[in-house]
Amino acid sequence: MPIAAHDGAEQLALGVQIRAKRCGPAEIGSLDCAQICHCDDGSDYVVKDRSGNVLVPHSEWFCTHLGEAVGLASPPCKVVDVQGVSCFGSRWESGHDAAEWWYRAQRSEIDFNDLAPTLSRIYAFDLFVNNIDRHFLNFIVRQQHFGVSLLAFDYSQAWLVNGLPPPTLPMAHTEKTVAISRILRKMFGHFLREEDVGHVLDSLESIKEEKIVSIIDGHPKDWLTEEQKASIVSWWSGVEKNSRIDDIRKGVKDGSYL
Repeated sequence: MPIAAHDGAEQLALGVQIRAKRCGPAEIGSLDCAQICHCDDGSDYVVKDRSGNVLVPHSEWFCTHLGEAVGLASPPCKVVDVQGVSCFGSRWESGHDAAEWWYRAQRSEIDFNDLAPTLSRIYAFDLFVNNIDRHFLNFIVRQQHFGVSLLAFDYSQAWLVNGLPPPTLPMAHTEKTVAISRILRKMFGHFLREEDVGHVLDSLESIKEEKIVSIIDGHPKDWLTEEQKASIVSWWSGVEKNSRIDDIRKGVKDGSYL
């Protein structure tokens, strides 16, 4: 079916764009992060461009916004203009309140029950978008009024970066996303909450292609070709998307995807 751009989508993308005032090399141990920039909105952003893989900015933008739509919290993201080049920017979150949160939870300094629901949601989502790089440091842990919360970020090795349709599940045990989940299971027992896994999968199933188009139209056009955009929408509206969701639901429930 033809894909109609939303009126004013290009202006919307320009409207959320911010400008980098000064930038420095990233020293956060990420090969996919080009630099950290202080921007004209007064905040710092972890900036990723298209130099390593042209699909990284789109995949970061798409997964961050799709995750928000199904109940995952992430640092705010913007399109960042770095010397005339539109890049993906995730707002810098420093000084984690719960550094080495997994060990602190093991020592009962953090209540793991506060973390398990969000970990369940993130794991289900990562399987869906084929995020193979969810290691321990790809969670941001924050002290809240009630316990602690987790923010999900970093999708530079997910979604279109790994091809469309996404690779067949189950994800290999050697991938960081599954390996970390298996370590957490050894540390804390079977922690995945069926209710939260189901929430994410049901939400993904209910999202219509119009929402997918609006997410894509929110970023610069040159992050994606029209052919790639059409392929995403076609896959989303076809049977393969729901088949993948059903596979995840079954695989998590019977333990074969852990």
